[in-house]
Amino acid sequence: MAKKVLVLGSSNVDFILRIPRFHNPGETILGENLVTAFGGKGANQAIAARRLGGKVSFITKLGNDPYGKSYLKYLIKNGLDQKCLLMDRNLPNGMALIELNPKGENRIIVSPGANGSLFVKDLRRFARIWKEVNVFVTQLEIPLQTVKAALEMAKDHGTLTLLNPSPSIPLPSQLLSLVDFLVPNEWEAQFLAGIKMKGNEDLLKIAKRLLHMGTKNVVITLGPKGAFFKNRDEEIWMEAFKVKAIDTTAAGDAFMGALACGLAEGKPIREALRFANAAGALAATKLGAQPSLPHRKELGNFLRKQKD
Repeated sequence: MAKKVLVLGSSNVDFILRIPRFHNPGETILGENLVTAFGGKGANQAIAARRLGGKVSFITKLGNDPYGKSYLKYLIKNGLDQKCLLMDRNLPNGMALIELNPKGENRIIVSPGANGSLFVKDLRRFARIWKEVNVFVTQLEIPLQTVKAALEMAKDHGTLTLLNPSPSIPLPSQLLSLVDFLVPNEWEAQFLAGIKMKGNEDLLKIAKRLLHMGTKNVVITLGPKGAFFKNRDEEIWMEAFKVKAIDTTAAGDAFMGALACGLAEGKPIREALRFANAAGALAATKLGAQPSLPHRKELGNFLRKQKD
């Protein structure tokens, strides 16, 4: 039986432009028509876990503008508790400008908006929720002080903690020691560890360094190369599923939400990683962040067609 997942994080409105190539400074190029979609790492991960069958609560802060009000209605429609969906009266909603090249690779600029005002004091109104939570998920598109306070609250209640350290900022060992599963991509992992990856042997060094810095388990997502798991007793190389990538924007968030969902269901780590890997692969086959997040039936059908 699935246990409860709490996600704390950002909600952004994504403005997506498909372009023929990433262009040079000062150069003007033509893109396709603008696509607008709901995104933000926190919301993506919460919706991903919920679509995959997780019992999910999501704490976020939206803007007091048409985008924020529209997002509020959308989150409620998707089954997330309105009591956890806060609104800043003075700031606009978070925004993300996303460029996509023909390979499905992206470049993203985020304007935090109301996400930047999700403060520690906001968490205090949810003190009772921790008693019901078994898995806690967060990222770094909200203030670091809020992330740290929430991780401390989670550990005080014996909750399993997952941190997606994105966007990349330096993190102290004091914070990383609160993290049960650190889930960076390969660039974020290199940044945090201070080690440049040239080959697989460096990936192992990076994972060991991150463990030494305090986290208990490291899962490094590697895009089309799969994922790598390491703790003090075990390491797992998980190959990626082969799909045609259209937009990789939310692939990492799909992976994160699925991993949280799998762990909440008590799946063994190898099974949880395979579940997450499949979710990330499927998300890369569709345009947009949340429109690409797979449902449980879709993911199950996909996995049944794969060979181990």
